[in-house]
Amino acid sequence: MNVLIITRNFYPYNNIGSFRINSFAKYFRKAGHSVTVVAEGERDEAITWNDCDIHYIKDPIMTPKYLHNLEQKNKKWTLRRVIRALESRIFFGGPCIWRAKTCKKVEELFQKNNFDVVLSSYGPLTPHALVMKVLKKRYKFFWVADMRDEMSKLPHYSKIHKKRLAFYERNILEKADLVLSVSKPLIDDFKTMCSHDRFLEVRNGYDYEECYEINFQPQFTMGYIGRFYWMATPDNFFKAFSELIEEGRLPENSKIKIVGNFKKLDVPDRISSNVIQCKNVPHEEAIKISITEVDTLLMMYQSGRKGVYSGKLFDYLARNKPILALYDPNDVVAPLLAETKAGFIVDDADKEGIKI
Repeated sequence: MNVLIITRNFYPYNNIGSFRINSFAKYFRKAGHSVTVVAEGERDEAITWNDCDIHYIKDPIMTPKYLHNLEQKNKKWTLRRVIRALESRIFFGGPCIWRAKTCKKVEELFQKNNFDVVLSSYGPLTPHALVMKVLKKRYKFFWVADMRDEMSKLPHYSKIHKKRLAFYERNILEKADLVLSVSKPLIDDFKTMCSHDRFLEVRNGYDYEECYEINFQPQFTMGYIGRFYWMATPDNFFKAFSELIEEGRLPENSKIKIVGNFKKLDVPDRISSNVIQCKNVPHEEAIKISITEVDTLLMMYQSGRKGVYSGKLFDYLARNKPILALYDPNDVVAPLLAETKAGFIVDDADKEGIKI
C-alpha cells in the first residue's frame, strides 16, 4: 500500500506527538508499505528517513525550533508570536501560510501517486483540515484520523474555542474511515459525537530496547523526565517530600531530578538544595538519564481528565524501575501499573497518601 502521513509533529522534534507519528511511519515501512510524510520543518526540503520519503514544509512566521527557544527562555510575547496568536483566532484551521504551502505539496503528491491510506495527526487541527480539503477534490483513499488525546474537550481550552473546535471535530469523526485514540475512555467520549463505531485504540509506546541492567544511586534520587503540562504541578509532592525529610523517613541528601521542564516551579526553601532542575535534552539522552541517574520515576497529571496515559508512562515501563504516579487512582494508569507490577498510584491531591 501507498501511505501518506500529514502531521505538524515529526522527527527530529523532541515531543510525544512526534514520537508517535515517527513510529507509525517507521513501522508502516517495515511492514512493507510505501510511506510518504508531509510535516513541518525548519526549511523546505525533502529527505529519506528510515526508507520513508519526508517532505518538510517551513512556516515562515514561526518554526518549531524558534518556538522551543522562546519557551526555554520563558519569553511570552514577540512580534512573531503575536502574529501566530492572531492567525489562530482568525484562521481556525491553523497557521495560514504553512497550511497553504502544505496543501499545495499534498496536491502535488496526489497528482503523482495513488495513495491508498492517508493518516492525519491532531494536534493542531491543520492536518485533519487538509485531508477534508483533499476529499473535496474527489481523490479516493482510506482516511485514518489520529486524535491521540481529546480534541474539543481538552480541559484548558476556553468555552468559545471548544465550541468552534467541536464543529470541525464532528465533521472529522463522521468522515474519517477510522479514528484512533490512545485509550478506551477517550474513544467512548468521541463516540458520543458521531453515529458510527469506526474506532481503534492505539496507545503510545516506546521505540528502543527494554532495559534490564538496573543502576541505583548512592543518594536516593527520584526523577521526573519531561514538562509539567497545563495545570499539573509538583506542589503537593514537594510538600510531602519535605515533610518526609523533616520526619526522618527520607535521608537528608535525597534528591529530586527534573529534566526538561520549562515551567517555573515553587520549590520550598527546605528542599531547594534537594531539587535539581536540568535543561531539556534529546529523547535518547533523557532515556539514559532515567536509567543511570535515578532510582524512582515520577509521573504527575492534573485531576479531572480521564483516559490519559501520558507517553511518559510507556517510556518508564521499559526502564524497569519503580514508578510513582500521581494520577487519578480510578483512571487508566492504575490497572496498567497493577498489571505490570511496575509501581504505585496515588491522587496528586492526597499528600498523606504520597508520603505513604
